[in-house]
Amino acid sequence: MAIPITQIVLLISFSLIYLVFLCYDLFKRGDNYGSFAYIVALLPANYLWHVLTFNNLSDFGALGAMLVLCILWFLAVIRDIIVKDREHGFKDADDVALMLIVSIIINLILSAVLPALPGLTHMELGTNAILKFFFLPIFNEVDPGHALIGVILTYKILVSLLTISVIVPVVMDLKDMETNIMALVIITLIFGIPFAFLAFLWAPAAETIWVFLFLFMVLFFIFMLMLTRGKAK
Repeated sequence: MAIPITQIVLLISFSLIYLVFLCYDLFKRGDNYGSFAYIVALLPANYLWHVLTFNNLSDFGALGAMLVLCILWFLAVIRDIIVKDREHGFKDADDVALMLIVSIIINLILSAVLPALPGLTHMELGTNAILKFFFLPIFNEVDPGHALIGVILTYKILVSLLTISVIVPVVMDLKDMETNIMALVIITLIFGIPFAFLAFLWAPAAETIWVFLFLFMVLFFIFMLMLTRGKAK
């Protein structure tokens, strides 16, 4: 089905708004609105979700729209961590993680609200209702209504890279910090939240999610042991 020109124009407009905030520093206005790029990225991505499902383009569908969202977020992470902090270390890593978490929470709210609105029920196509409220894209290729296998695999890889690109700079702030074992255990449990999502993505079956999560957390704990120092006696 051909996409109506009005939808294409709106999608381009939302994308341009995102680009304005992504490249906001180029305007040299002296304020810090560029950090809103993470939230503004929700505009083109969620509108793309509407466009794809409205036109029954299920091969890309809801998961494809979220793949685009991950790309937009990844571009902002590259801008903030790799480009902006190349000479000053990872001083903005915590801010990047915070903005990304806020954007994810807003997107979860949108995933519950948008498909429930009159005239937007088609956005349920290619999703599973988690907890009966949150319509999340189908990640498993064995479930009916899933996107192309290539789209699923690309999404999983990109989400993993996005997660790692945010976790590593935050963790590197703790390098050579004096800490005890209990503090490392608490830090590991905190980082268990993103690791749980990665385990959910990559586990071949639901009953193996906790196994993958346990592996990720053990590896992270070992890494933290090597990165930090014990307190001097």
